[in-house]
Amino acid sequence: MLTRRLPSPPLSFFGGRTVALAALAMASAVSCAASVTWKNIQFGGFASQGWLYSSDNNLPTTNKGGTWDFREIGLNASTTLGSRLRVGAQAFAQSLGEIGEDKVLLDWAIVDYSFHPAFGLRAGRIKYPKGLYGEALDLDALRPFVFLPMAVYNPVLRDFNASFDGGMVYGSVPVRGGSLDYKLFAGRIPMSPEKGVAEFVNNEGFIVAPGVRDLEMDSVLGGQLTWTPPVDGLKFVYSYSEFREFVGAGPFVYYPAVDFVLGLDRLRWHTVSAEYTWKNWVFASEWQRATGHVGYSAQPLLPYTVDPFGWDGWYVSAACRVHPKLELGTYYGSLKNKGNNVEARPDDQHDLAVSARYDLNDHVLFKLEAHYVDGGYQTFNTPRIPNPPATLSDDNVIVAFKTTFVF
Repeated sequence: MLTRRLPSPPLSFFGGRTVALAALAMASAVSCAASVTWKNIQFGGFASQGWLYSSDNNLPTTNKGGTWDFREIGLNASTTLGSRLRVGAQAFAQSLGEIGEDKVLLDWAIVDYSFHPAFGLRAGRIKYPKGLYGEALDLDALRPFVFLPMAVYNPVLRDFNASFDGGMVYGSVPVRGGSLDYKLFAGRIPMSPEKGVAEFVNNEGFIVAPGVRDLEMDSVLGGQLTWTPPVDGLKFVYSYSEFREFVGAGPFVYYPAVDFVLGLDRLRWHTVSAEYTWKNWVFASEWQRATGHVGYSAQPLLPYTVDPFGWDGWYVSAACRVHPKLELGTYYGSLKNKGNNVEARPDDQHDLAVSARYDLNDHVLFKLEAHYVDGGYQTFNTPRIPNPPATLSDDNVIVAFKTTFVF
């Protein structure tokens, strides 16, 4: 049963582009900074600016022909009270074409108490655990890639599944043949028509521009298991999550006096991951399946209809530190539509990427990345990300350059 409520607004934001550019300029001027500690409070952060070019399609966002609207900034603070209690928070802003618009949001804010290595509690706005890198989406210093493989980590969804408001139980227990880390969580993800996930609703083409007016989701729950066998550098991860009562609504394109309503009663994500670090190499592979049923209606003009919805995505990647300052990486990813109407739109996407990362010093790094994308699945055609079917290309080249300052 689909319900409708007005979505909660973002925590706070202010005129972002000037703030982001000023912070980046200040950060770039510092060549030997370090994380700052004051009265047992640690302060850290990052700022990046990049250039994004797409040859034929607006993928991942509006960047055909090149754009400098590609940046991120994050500032965080944390402290420990005693040996078991930790509190911290991070503010974050991004611009990815038309997504984000440099609005500053609360990315995460937690209270974490570890009773025992096998049992801890975390509450607040918590990083969303999905796959190998879901809790580290913005940590450029950990990898050579500008974009994590889009078959599993769609950048348009970053502001949708980066964190959630709720609670988590976690711990680590020794098992025969290694150790097992677990996380169980439940909560809500604040929704807004300004978030990238709104493009999945707008992409259906049934809502008048500028797009969905109301967007909400009732709850999210799930868990993650990480098995670390007695082999140095090897780990396996299984992640499960379930989104409940996701609903978007807006004026019906054929009759604006009537609302078109689209909703998913449940969307389930299964992600299986493996990573192996050997000498200067890091190998990784992940497979993800999203499944659910989408319902839509525009009563009384369009009766309530339910269709299968979802996709399979996977990738394999390799990266190597070839020099103390230089790291190279590559991956191949594939997406396949598992919903209905696959004959009416592109139903797959194949992405081959190569990357190079150069570390100027411990705090400033540069990345250059190129993609060849075959297929148009999850290439949007919306007011914010226009790709008219008549001009949608079967293949596309993406080039991304990015410089990041971290402290």
